[in-house]
Amino acid sequence: MTVHPSSAPPARPHRPRVQDLAGAVLAGGETEDLLDLLLRSARTDLTARSAALVMPLGPSRWAIEMVDGPDADSLLGEEIPADSLLGEGLLRSDPEALEAIGSFELGNGQEDGRALLAVIDAAEQGTGLLAVLRAADAEPFTVADRERLDSLAGLIALTLRAPSLRRDSDSGIDDERGRIARDLHDLAIQELFAVGMELESLVQSLEAPGMTPSNARIRSSVTSSVQGVENAVSQIRQIVQSLRRERAVASLSEQLRHEVGLATAGLGFVPSMRLPPHPAEMDAELPPEIAEDVVAVVRECLANAARHAHASAVAVSVAVFSEGVDRVVQVNVSDNGRGIDPSVRRRSGLANMSARARRHSGWADAINLEPGTMISWRVTLPS
Repeated sequence: MTVHPSSAPPARPHRPRVQDLAGAVLAGGETEDLLDLLLRSARTDLTARSAALVMPLGPSRWAIEMVDGPDADSLLGEEIPADSLLGEGLLRSDPEALEAIGSFELGNGQEDGRALLAVIDAAEQGTGLLAVLRAADAEPFTVADRERLDSLAGLIALTLRAPSLRRDSDSGIDDERGRIARDLHDLAIQELFAVGMELESLVQSLEAPGMTPSNARIRSSVTSSVQGVENAVSQIRQIVQSLRRERAVASLSEQLRHEVGLATAGLGFVPSMRLPPHPAEMDAELPPEIAEDVVAVVRECLANAARHAHASAVAVSVAVFSEGVDRVVQVNVSDNGRGIDPSVRRRSGLANMSARARRHSGWADAINLEPGTMISWRVTLPS
């Protein structure tokens, strides 16, 4: 496994904020897609030749499971020898020893390379490594590089733990379902069962020859049954209302951050997002029906960018401002992709967004950029 020196280190690209990457991880998605995103970020952010993920195969065995970079063909699937520096550090689960490895033989003895390693604690999956590799004559790694890699390793650990976290969450949902079932059984269902027994007794009395119940008996039975049904309905209403009170309603700004996080895996990078200086004021000012449309428009724009634009950057901007006597909310989503194909006549996405805008006396438009496209959507808030 040999890393060949590059002629010159690439220019350091713009680094996505760690909190944006964390948002993508917390938003969920396919584990493989998220790991690809984080490995790619490790390689590009640290101007490395390759980034590799080392994970345990079994007791005292590790292998390189994922590689981003030109060394994928030679590195992918390679096992880490137990008697190597890496193997010994992993065997002892010694983070300090592993992180102290500044260079090591990457291949068959022909060449050394620079390496920066960060330990990944993947819970039941064991201890792994995130490694970024540079050629021996490349610039040395810095303290800032170390901090960045540690942050990315933490996000990879969170990604690897996500399935078990979701199982825990599912367990909590099952507990809540059990509580609802108990409440329904102990309250509403028992009440309805009693109503059924009362009505069944009345029917038997009516059908029995020579035992016609009196009008008073019928009236009493029906009145009791009606009261039982009303009690059951009341109990069900209380259960539903308690569920509504317990459900946390996400604010508009939280929903927008969630949409940006979800789009990250499909785009392959983190879109930028600009909200008003005080997002809570926007959350409070926009009526629910307009807030819902804002989220839907951002979702549609990000999905279109992922499917069609082939962009390397996407920016989302949501602003609320005064225009004359009106208050206006405007959403702009721009990308640096290949633009809208003029031969495509039917644009259902833009038609949907225009329909949403017209409901609130607004408009939507697609504006050609050089390069790329900007979708602009704005509506007037009710007075």
